Amino acid sequence: DSLTIAEIFGKRHDNVISDIKLQMDYAGAEFSLLNFEESTYTNERGRMYPKYNLTEEAFTLVVFGYNTKEAVQIKIRFIQEFKRMKEYIKNQQQVPTDPMSILKLTFEALEGQKQELQHIKSDVKDLRENAPLFAVECDEISNAVKRHGVALLGGKQSNAYQHAGIRGKVYRDIYNQLYREFGVTSHKAIKRGHLALVTKIVGAYTLPIVLSEKINIVNSQIKFSEM
Repeated sequence: DSLTIAEIFGKRHDNVISDIKLQMDYAGAEFSLLNFEESTYTNERGRMYPKYNLTEEAFTLVVFGYNTKEAVQIKIRFIQEFKRMKEYIKNQQQVPTDPMSILKLTFEALEGQKQELQHIKSDVKDLRENAPLFAVECDEISNAVKRHGVALLGGKQSNAYQHAGIRGKVYRDIYNQLYREFGVTSHKAIKRGHLALVTKIVGAYTLPIVLSEKINIVNSQIKFSEM
């Protein structure tokens, strides 16, 4: 969809929407109705905005209008596929004349194009999954760490949570677990393809015994003083 294009090519989504509308105008109503679908999405603040869903043909049309590194790589693949098909047709010993042979040759050509599109989609997926996290996704990880840390500390009203030193140790140890798992020194360096796994790791994190015992002691002191 248009959000994916904006993400892959590092463009503002509203600019991508403008690019799509321009290509739809150039392509004409018939092509646009078959290959572009108006839709909506809800952002992190709960606001609804327009977006477009695209077929493979529409995706190719829009991407060919860009000159980023990723777009150029896609164009190169299409050029290579075009040359391959040209050589394939050229090297045919005999040009078919009967309808069935012509149909067979056409299907073979289309199959080659289909496979190339699959390669391109795979490359796009790799680019998306290996890209660094967006700022909003970094915040999502930080919030997950804080939520789980608060629960392990006994809630925001607990003495352990109110103790800045203990609270900081819990947060740091959760982050250190992520650093060990992904071989990074900052959660911002984690790949986007691992975002769902990060959430699972944070949710499954357990305190080391020494820190767990310290939290229990501090929190039990509160309960003792309130007796």
